[in-house]
Amino acid sequence: RVEKKDRRNLKMWAEGARESILRPHLPAYMDALERGWRAERDFVREVCNEFHARISWRVADDEEPDEPLPEYDPLATAEVEELDDDETEAKRTRIETLNARINRWLKYRAKKLRRPTTRDRTQDPWGILLSKLAGIKSPPKARQGFQQYMHESYDAEIKPVVEARWKARLVEEDGVDSLKTGKAPNAPFRAQVAREMFKELGDDERDALAQRAKDEAADQRREYLELMKGPPSKAPKNRQACIDNLGTFMTEVLKGVYEYTGLSCFAVFGGPIPMYDGDLRTLTVAYGRNQEPNPCHFPQWSKARFGQDVLDFMRDWLKTAYSQ
Repeated sequence: RVEKKDRRNLKMWAEGARESILRPHLPAYMDALERGWRAERDFVREVCNEFHARISWRVADDEEPDEPLPEYDPLATAEVEELDDDETEAKRTRIETLNARINRWLKYRAKKLRRPTTRDRTQDPWGILLSKLAGIKSPPKARQGFQQYMHESYDAEIKPVVEARWKARLVEEDGVDSLKTGKAPNAPFRAQVAREMFKELGDDERDALAQRAKDEAADQRREYLELMKGPPSKAPKNRQACIDNLGTFMTEVLKGVYEYTGLSCFAVFGGPIPMYDGDLRTLTVAYGRNQEPNPCHFPQWSKARFGQDVLDFMRDWLKTAYSQ
């Protein structure tokens, strides 16, 4: 690797001690980005303050500061240097340059780490996962012509033929007594009869059935895309449907976390529940049992303590988070 003093540009300028200051801040910086530009601005300012407190502005770009770096106390008062006018201007310019460089360093690496933020949830793995919580199902493929025929006309036209041929088949294979078993026609048999009857239809009717199958599939696909690309519904009935699915959904998520990490886990949700007229309620989901004679999840281990130390505490907080 080329030494810093021999490099022709400032690429990888933070490598070394400087990066040891900046990199730990990346997760919190990404959280600040999610909260908006003001949060990002304030956070970058804090990072810059720490950087300058631990590495002097006098250290050149191609030099490494002495290590170990001094500890940083955000509450400590910065030392005032005795500088003449030229030095004051040089310090101001240098710090502005470094601040801009730190900002770009954080922004570039956060962009590489962040998942794409798109409202098109069909292209977002997280969006696809959360669509299951909302009960949004992927549209089925277009039916084949004979399947559309079954969909539209099974009871009226196909079922009588299926039952007649099924009875004849049972008698042929097992005799009249086989009719007493009441065995129903299986799916492959029903489909085979439908295929044969579909072939006997006129060309125009077969084409019309195939076209209706394509049109219905296109309509279902369009509706699915509208749901996936739009924002989550805030309608009470839709939110209640999501809440009803939450237990099953989160159990699978926590199960995956447990299987991949080996860590027992639980999640507590709380807020206004539509089915209870907006009353504040809590919901707990847990995965991972202890090794006592009667294994149980964490919330079940001591229901009284969990209710008081976790749920009651959560309910107190909910009162500050929602207006009633």
